[in-house]
Amino acid sequence: MAAQIDMDKCKMCGGYTSTLCVEVCPDQAIRVQDGRPVVTEFLCEDCNECGVICPDTAISIPLEKVTF
Repeated sequence: MAAQIDMDKCKMCGGYTSTLCVEVCPDQAIRVQDGRPVVTEFLCEDCNECGVICPDTAISIPLEKVTF
């Protein structure tokens, strides 16, 4: 299971070039598509970098999947 984004919570925070989760993802598993962030599950390594930086607490990974 990859990072899950709760679109009800996500406010599309602004990083320098994209949302913060897109900028921080070391695996380039998150991209903005149709105006919202999308996780590519097979690229996501469940590191939770995106969840840590998300100011809206909109990203979660089940604890049993976190790899850090």
